[in-house]
Amino acid sequence: MKKKSFSWGIIILMFFLFFPVGIWMLVRKMTDEKSNYVKNGKSLKIFAWVLIGFAALYPIMGITGELELQAEDGTSLVGGLIATILIFGGGGAFSLYKANSYIKKGTKYNRYLSIINCSNDTLIDNIAAAYPTSFEQAVKDLQSMLDDGYFMNAYLDLNRRELIMPQKATVNVAVNQSTSPSNGQPMSVKCKNCGATNTIVPGAANECEYCGSPL
Repeated sequence: MKKKSFSWGIIILMFFLFFPVGIWMLVRKMTDEKSNYVKNGKSLKIFAWVLIGFAALYPIMGITGELELQAEDGTSLVGGLIATILIFGGGGAFSLYKANSYIKKGTKYNRYLSIINCSNDTLIDNIAAAYPTSFEQAVKDLQSMLDDGYFMNAYLDLNRRELIMPQKATVNVAVNQSTSPSNGQPMSVKCKNCGATNTIVPGAANECEYCGSPL
């Protein structure tokens, strides 16, 4: 079952009510789109450095005297300052860790997609050799991709050492030079997400057979 993503309104509200939870919800929101690991990871990385920048700014302001460390009644504000630094710094470090892991995962997945799409070879040994990696690691990576929704309706057959892909649907349409794609003629398009070439029927609900992105 696909987990329901948080709305941007709820996330913004949590930033005002309880900042750490807002950070966690934002990370979840930006990493929910499995087919956009690299893109969302890079955006999350920018957000992480902004938080780290704020965490570094407060001590500098305290050292230079631009930040009051004592309230009017003489109460020390150092404790609150330290807590703020830890929240911004911890949130930034957490976001940076998640961003790097998702960029790494997205880059790996895109490489597998490219190998399979360009060669049309679904034998795991050949995919592993092209990556290059071991058969065991390729199995682990491909299974992870299947779990994340890549290769719709596909599965691994370890006895055959192969990634079993669903058969492409065949559409029997008479070839007519004057028939345009807008009249329902099947056409080939390239997926904007993974670069795979798919055959679609205009007007139908089409998905990339490799990564599941809408076409």
